[in-house]
Amino acid sequence: MRNFVRLLLCLSLIGFAVARAVTPSKDLSATAKTGQKRKGQETGQKANAKTLLTDANKALGAMIKSARADEGLDPKTAKNKPFWKSTHLIAANLKTAEKGLAAKNNDFFKGIAGARKAEEEMKVGWKLTDSKNEQVIEDGKKLGHALAILRTDFSKEAERKKKGGELTDKEKSEFEKIKGEQKELLAKIKKLEKEAAKDKALEKGLREIQKQADHILKEPTTLDAYIATLYLLDVQLGLIRGYEYYVDKPWRADWLVLETVGSAYETSYWEWETPVTYEWTVVDTPVDIYQGEEVDVNDSISDQEVASEENYADTESFDMSDAEEDEVASEEDSDEEVASDDEESMEDASDDEGEDMSDEGGDDDGGDDGGDMDDGGDDGGDDGGD
Repeated sequence: MRNFVRLLLCLSLIGFAVARAVTPSKDLSATAKTGQKRKGQETGQKANAKTLLTDANKALGAMIKSARADEGLDPKTAKNKPFWKSTHLIAANLKTAEKGLAAKNNDFFKGIAGARKAEEEMKVGWKLTDSKNEQVIEDGKKLGHALAILRTDFSKEAERKKKGGELTDKEKSEFEKIKGEQKELLAKIKKLEKEAAKDKALEKGLREIQKQADHILKEPTTLDAYIATLYLLDVQLGLIRGYEYYVDKPWRADWLVLETVGSAYETSYWEWETPVTYEWTVVDTPVDIYQGEEVDVNDSISDQEVASEENYADTESFDMSDAEEDEVASEEDSDEEVASDDEESMEDASDDEGEDMSDEGGDDDGGDDGGDMDDGGDDGGDDGGD
């Protein structure tokens, strides 16, 4: 089951490699079909939480270094700012996670969850840059892999999955609340469809968010489905915040309503997560790295450079003026490449909205599973689109 849930995240991360066609919800159906195939395809590498956090920092540092050396990714250029704002969020949340791991407190989970959502947001912003910088893409993928494994193997959701059993009454109530929020989200999306019809890229984003909501509403009231839903909501919230930059000024306030729905979910999520106990010895237990989950950064970048590049992303301001937001949204409207589907995208021709996320009955490896969700507590806790 661990492999299945990890796939739910990792397959969406690999889509970053083709930059302009990231459609994470397409991977929901693919996981049910490919999860079994990946069993036994270990790389022979193992990593614990500290190692993976180091890998994530190194990948982020290398990605920022390559991006800063690319004039086409100048952070002062309006269309590049959404990408840079997301790197800022990732850097801040990783810093929170490091402090949390050292102190063995909830900031570790908040930081990883916040970085995970910011990474999803970054992939949406990346499409606006029109960049094809292969090194940035490569390091971005490895960053995503490290975050996904941290999220699915070293989370409180993972601990809950290991315990197994039926959902508690509180969990059932929370699951129903989530489904209610997804119904509300679908209602908000329906109101935005007319405006989005004039904007193909944004229409596509709404469609992906809508599919995720539809999947969640169809899920049975089981532990597998509940945990998988918590992970998927990271992706959904990242998309909502990422696509904010695609929205034209006249109906930007309408889009913010979607974020309000997401924020309401986050509040209830942390009410669930905060009191849950965690066996901290787990963070020292290495997990397998599977094919397609590579995290090692080949680029020769020193620890000092990593710290310097992350400090740049964490402390630099990438705020956008109203005029810049209008410029980016307007430019995106006429950018056919942003709206198109790349032939090498992660979109699966076999995508079927009827597929389940929960992989019922397919847990051959003892039910060891993982998790995925949220902002970033502490000084790194800013998890939205500012």
